[in-house]
Amino acid sequence: MRRFAASLLTVMLVAVVALSAGCRSKYYIRDVDPERPDARRVRALGPESQDVITVADRMVRSLLENDTVQSHRNPPTIVMLPMVNNTRHAMNQEVFTTLLKARLNQEARDQLVFVSRDISEDIALEREMKRTGQVDYDPELRAMVPAGGDYFLRGRADGLANVSTRGQSDFIIYSFKLVDAETGIEVWEDYYQTMREGRDDVIYR
Repeated sequence: MRRFAASLLTVMLVAVVALSAGCRSKYYIRDVDPERPDARRVRALGPESQDVITVADRMVRSLLENDTVQSHRNPPTIVMLPMVNNTRHAMNQEVFTTLLKARLNQEARDQLVFVSRDISEDIALEREMKRTGQVDYDPELRAMVPAGGDYFLRGRADGLANVSTRGQSDFIIYSFKLVDAETGIEVWEDYYQTMREGRDDVIYR
């Protein structure tokens, strides 16, 4: 009887240890370098973190070298438009525009400025409260109307996907262009492309 109880206790302890080890491996989380795809265990055929970083780096360098941007005596005002996603991946394309705008604001503040159209309702409400005396402000800083844009900055992602019994592949072009807000003339454009293939793919959320 004692041997049976000891054996049963041993089996239970082994089961608990195995279960604990299984739980640890199931919920194991680690930090990885977003610029190094070889450091990750989870890969995707579509957009990945290094693509976002590379696109932002390339577009910042290319845009700031543009003659039209450099020729302005005063920093031109830019309106960032939502990015268009023409790939098969239901990705969050705002991550591209968010990083690009943040990088430009950091590195090119004396060369261009952005108009925040995404909070236009908040701006309108704040202006109304100032002018009706609901909140205090410096009258010398008053503007007749909110700032307009000299240029629109628009990005898009276009993809070409192939599927066979041997796997899948995705070719994606990420492009951005700067458009004159008065004439509609495109004064700058650049792109970055990727091509990946594999047997499995992740699900974007």
